[in-house]
Amino acid sequence: MKSGGPVRRRPGRPPKTQAGDTKSALVEAALRLFAQKGYAGTSIRAIAREVGLSESVLYAHFASKQDIFEAAVAQLGPQGLVAGRESLDPELVDGDPAAAIRALVAHVLDAWDSPSGRLFISLMVRDGLVHSADMGHTITQSMSEMAPLFQHWIDTGLIPPDLGRPADLAWALFGPIGQARLLWLHADAAPDQRQEARERALRHTELFIRAVFRERKSPDG
Repeated sequence: MKSGGPVRRRPGRPPKTQAGDTKSALVEAALRLFAQKGYAGTSIRAIAREVGLSESVLYAHFASKQDIFEAAVAQLGPQGLVAGRESLDPELVDGDPAAAIRALVAHVLDAWDSPSGRLFISLMVRDGLVHSADMGHTITQSMSEMAPLFQHWIDTGLIPPDLGRPADLAWALFGPIGQARLLWLHADAAPDQRQEARERALRHTELFIRAVFRERKSPDG
C-alpha cells in the first residue's frame, strides 16, 4: 500500500551518519533551555522536545542531562583547545610552528564565537560556573594536555628550554584569549564586540609568536 506522506522512522538509535548531527542538536537545544530555565529547571523531556525527538532517541545518545552538559563543556569549554591541537597538520607543526599556532587559535575562536559557544560562556558566567572548582580543574587539565605540543618545539630547538614550562607556555598563549572570550564573546555580544575579541586575540597571538619562537636559520648558515 502506498503512503501519501513521508515514511516516519520509529524512535530508537539513529543511523551512524546522523548521530553526530543529532548529538550536536541536542547539546545546542540543552544550552538554549539551560539559559532560559537554568540547569535544574530543564528536564530531559524538554530537551528532547526542543529538537523534536522522543526521550528514547535522546537516551540513545546521552545517558543523562549531566552527560549533555559535559558534552557541551568538552565541545565549547577549555577542552576544545585539545580538539584544536588534534586537528593540526603534523607537517605544519614541524615545518611552520607559527602557522600552526595561528591555525590553532583560529580553530578555537571559530568554536568560541559560534552561537552555541557564546551561549555557553554566558551560561557559565550567569550560573557562577566559571569560578567553580571543576572548571578550574578543567582549565588546568587542558593546559597540561596542550603541553606536549610546546614540549615538542622545545625539544626541536624552536623554543628556548629555559623560557618556561610547556603548560605555562600554553597558559601564556590562551589565558589572554580566554579573557577576551569572557569580555566580548558572550550571548549578547554585538558584532563590534565580537570583532574586538578576535582582533585582540590575533594581536596577542602574533606577540606570543614573536616572543617565544626562535628564528629558523637558513641551511647555509
